[in-house]
Amino acid sequence: MRILFLFIGEPHQIFHALPIAAEMAAEGHQVEVAVASPDHLRMVDQVADAYPGFAPRVTLLGQRGISRWLRDRALIRHPRLPILFGALGFLRQFDAIVVPERTTTAIRHFLSRRTHLIFTPHGAGDRAIMLDPRDRHFDFVLVAGKKSEQRLLEAGTIRPGHYAVNGYVKLDLMTRLQKMREPLFDNGRPTVLYAPHFHRGLSSWDRFGRDIIDWFAGQDRYNLVVAPHVRLFAEAGDAARDAIRQLAVPDKILIDLQSDRLFDMSYTSGADIYLGDVSSQVYEFLGSPRPCLFLNAHRVDWVGDPDYLFWTLGDVIDDLTQLPFALNQAPARHVHYVDAQCDRLAESIGGDPAGAAQRGAEAISRFLAKNAGQDKSGG
Repeated sequence: MRILFLFIGEPHQIFHALPIAAEMAAEGHQVEVAVASPDHLRMVDQVADAYPGFAPRVTLLGQRGISRWLRDRALIRHPRLPILFGALGFLRQFDAIVVPERTTTAIRHFLSRRTHLIFTPHGAGDRAIMLDPRDRHFDFVLVAGKKSEQRLLEAGTIRPGHYAVNGYVKLDLMTRLQKMREPLFDNGRPTVLYAPHFHRGLSSWDRFGRDIIDWFAGQDRYNLVVAPHVRLFAEAGDAARDAIRQLAVPDKILIDLQSDRLFDMSYTSGADIYLGDVSSQVYEFLGSPRPCLFLNAHRVDWVGDPDYLFWTLGDVIDDLTQLPFALNQAPARHVHYVDAQCDRLAESIGGDPAGAAQRGAEAISRFLAKNAGQDKSGG
């Protein structure tokens, strides 16, 4: 079988799926990779470095035809559909296409009848965004943990026999990469990671972001890393981004709005305390349970809401006047949350992430072997 791992979304999605390709290649499968832009290639190289001997054939899509025409004229910022339709002849060659995004479901009925479309998620948060009706159009779905499995089954977006729970692939990969990294700071102070969400209606950035930076700049007890979701400033101009970057303080405040380190867990692995709002990055941080603080910038009535389950894993702050005390108490109060953090981590990503990529590879292999040669018209 020819199996394609296709990446047309943000480059960081490669970390959530390509390790599965490496494990499938190690099993002897014929695995290829296709990406939408040269920016993806750096991520491909990082994964390949973590899996010695993994050297897949990589095809760069979207460099000609309608997708190139639209991109050159900036008519569509992320022309995923033109890329997909422009690559149909290429995509029809494969027995299975594995993707970490859902746009690809738009071409399901344009693919060969023998081509299985397989989804692997690129997050494990609590928000209802995970409940996407497009998941019904996949032939097979990988699910990070039991919590997601239950919610997806209840929503009817996955069905027995067409999914598997395998864990959180990105955390599996990062345990390999973290061994080669230097500390974020070299001053002995604990480091706080501030990771605001990109959605303005949910994010703490507009209300709290600048004041958080100002407070950390005026003290000498903590380091601060400001590492928002890359989409928070994706539409901002250079002047707006530069104005934020200029708030950095050498050896105290690191501000990163665009680099690859936003994706590769350099910050979630290297910080001591998490400060966030509704970003699913908290589950990456909790790959090693540590103190967390959450910012309720929109005064949400969150208690009992499953979309805010992660706010039960640390103290929740409604006002920044509470921040200094909350930070000082966070290490001591962690004892009240560590068991819940471990439980939620197990529900979300299956506990120990080791082996998630291999389990995903084995699950896909079993599904393809079981369905080899079958007519997909009824699927």
